[in-house]
Amino acid sequence: MKYAFLLYPHQNVRYRQSLCRLAVQELGMTLAALHRECEVKPCEMGGATFLTFDADKLTARDVRMLSQVASVYVMFTMEDGRLTPMEPVHPQYVGEDLPALLKYKGKTNEMFTDTMITMALAQSGFMPVHDSQLVVCDPMAGRGTTLMLALRRGYHGVGIEIGKADVKEAADYVTRYLEYHRIKFKRSESAMTVRGKLGGRETKFVFSDSAEHFKEGDTRTLRMICGDTRETGALLKAQSVHLMVTDIPYGVQKGTAGRQDTIGGTLRAALPGWYGVLKPGGVLAMSFNTYVTRRAELERMCEDAGFEIVRTESLEHWVEQAINRDVILARKA
Repeated sequence: MKYAFLLYPHQNVRYRQSLCRLAVQELGMTLAALHRECEVKPCEMGGATFLTFDADKLTARDVRMLSQVASVYVMFTMEDGRLTPMEPVHPQYVGEDLPALLKYKGKTNEMFTDTMITMALAQSGFMPVHDSQLVVCDPMAGRGTTLMLALRRGYHGVGIEIGKADVKEAADYVTRYLEYHRIKFKRSESAMTVRGKLGGRETKFVFSDSAEHFKEGDTRTLRMICGDTRETGALLKAQSVHLMVTDIPYGVQKGTAGRQDTIGGTLRAALPGWYGVLKPGGVLAMSFNTYVTRRAELERMCEDAGFEIVRTESLEHWVEQAINRDVILARKA
C-alpha cells in the first residue's frame, strides 16, 4: 500500500527545506523501529510537500505511533493518484497548546523538540512499549518545553534547570494551565540534598486527564528541579529515565552554580550523571549549534561517559544566520 504524509508548512523557505530533510529521517527512523523497512521520499503535490512510502497495511498501533511524528500534518493513503485521508490517532494526554502557549526569547521551536523525542524513542529499546508511561528527562530544561511535550504524549517529565526564574515561570505557567482547564492536580515543593547539603529545589505536579483517573491513582508526574545539571546523578535515581532530550546552549557560555563555565566543561562534568540515570537501552538526543560546538568533540565526550553514538544520516540543518543546528543521538547499551 502507498502512503503520503503531508508535512506542516513553514513560511521561511530555507528553513522549510531543512525541516523536510529532518522529516524524512524522523519518519524513516520511526518506520524502521516499527519494522517497516521502506524508503521515504519527499514529493510535491499541488504546491505542498508530502513524504511518500510503500509498506504493508499499517496497524492501528502503528498509526497511533505515526500520529506522534512531529512533522506530519495529515496522513493519507494513495491509490491511482487519489489521496484518502487516514483517521489520525492523537493520544494527547493534555492539550496540544500546553508546550506552545508559553513564549519567551530563545525558545526552540516545539516541533523540532518533538522531533528529537520521536528520534530518541525510535533509536531506543523502548519503542515496543511506546504507548506506556515512559519517563522523559531534560537535564538543561529551560522553561520546560521538552517536559510539556512529554506530558502531551502521556509520558512523565523531569527536568533540571539552574535558572531559578526559569523554573518559577514554568511552574507558575503549568499551574495556571491546569487551573484554567480544570484539571485536578497537586503541586508540592521540596528541598533536595546533595552529599548532605542543599543541592536543589523541586516543584512537583501530579495530575490526571480525568477526575476519575486521578481518584484511581492513574496519574502523570511533572518534576522541575532547580539545580545544577552536573549533579544529575545525585538529584535523580539511577536508571530512572527512559529518554533524555535536551537543547544545549547555543551561546559561548553557560552559567552553572554561580559561575561561568564553558559548554564543553559543563557537559564533560554532566554526561556521566546523565548516563547513570538513563535505563539500559535509553537514548540521549542532544542538539547543538555547530558554529559554537564541534560534533567530534561532543561525540568523544559522550563515548568517554559510556554512551555509544547512534550513526545516522546527517541531521545538520540551517536555522538562522547565527545558528546551524545538529543533533547527536547516543545510546546506553
